[in-house]
Amino acid sequence: MVSLRSLQSLPLALALALVAPLTVSISHGQTPKPAAAPAKSAADVAYDAYMAVRNLKDAQPGPARNAAITKAGFDYILAFPTHWRTGTVINSVAGFAASTMSGKQNAASRVSYLTTAKFELLGQRKREDLSPDAALALASLDAALAYSLAKEDRSKDNVTEFREKIDALAKMPKADRFLSTHERDFGEFIRTGQRPELAEQFYTQLLKHPDAKVVAMAKTELVLIDARRTPAPFTFTALDGKPVDFAQFRGKAVLIVYWSPTHKGSSDAQVELKELHRNYRKQGLEVIGVACNKEADKAALDAFVKSKKLPWPQYYDGKEFASDIATRFNVRSVPNTVLLNKEGFLVESGIQPSRYESVVKRTLGIK
Repeated sequence: MVSLRSLQSLPLALALALVAPLTVSISHGQTPKPAAAPAKSAADVAYDAYMAVRNLKDAQPGPARNAAITKAGFDYILAFPTHWRTGTVINSVAGFAASTMSGKQNAASRVSYLTTAKFELLGQRKREDLSPDAALALASLDAALAYSLAKEDRSKDNVTEFREKIDALAKMPKADRFLSTHERDFGEFIRTGQRPELAEQFYTQLLKHPDAKVVAMAKTELVLIDARRTPAPFTFTALDGKPVDFAQFRGKAVLIVYWSPTHKGSSDAQVELKELHRNYRKQGLEVIGVACNKEADKAALDAFVKSKKLPWPQYYDGKEFASDIATRFNVRSVPNTVLLNKEGFLVESGIQPSRYESVVKRTLGIK
């Protein structure tokens, strides 16, 4: 039951989201019409409200903006601490400054935002009405904010604090909900500090961790570390019957785009790639499509590739995300994109379409 007192502490959008399920059953003797689609849950509606605040266009940066983002994020986390979207909101709040205020010229603004978020966190963690689940979620956010601050300033104090936050979280009941994410972040922090050998040692040690999710994460990261230093070994017969050998791509940048004909966003992205492919193919860009769909979708795949006249090779085996070319780079959803450098090593995964051109030009050495 949602109390009036709890609603008073929430912003209007989240409060409406919470009471929405209570109001839809009120009628005036009329038979309701069948819904065209299942109604969103209160948590999903509230998530949309949070994202609306986070992605507000033309919002002026500054203290008021920082406070609005952190307030909206904390409201969601405290209202729905066990929802699966809570982890997404935690990462969104902690990573907001880095994703919207890039560049050295905005360093002070990023630190200012993180300071605001940490101050708000300090106050929220002192609340006497915190449930154990809410306390756990806030501890996860504490670790995520420490990670963001350590990336801003790799000082010994910040790195120590980041590690201490993870260790404190690990001691809490149900910590497995968030722990593997933060352990992965710590390993990534080591790797991006130009210490890949230490990152490998760190993940190897985690193979003995008592948390099964942490162990599974460590195995995945070790595979990715290998992909960053070992050329992609794949050979396959493309959808059009032509053989493809990744060894032939040495000296070129290879953009591997994972998609499905049954997923509109990822299939649309395939079409949008045609211009990038046309503009940079002669300068060394190769594109490989990987269709992550079931055997039952083969006809839809053939029809889409032919109708859109996609000019690059398409990998398909009907195994969705269980194929070697997907597991090699830990691809579990579409759309997804992986970039290999001229030596065939993994450069980056999870690349957004808006960054395709910039990462391709950097890999090819084009200014």
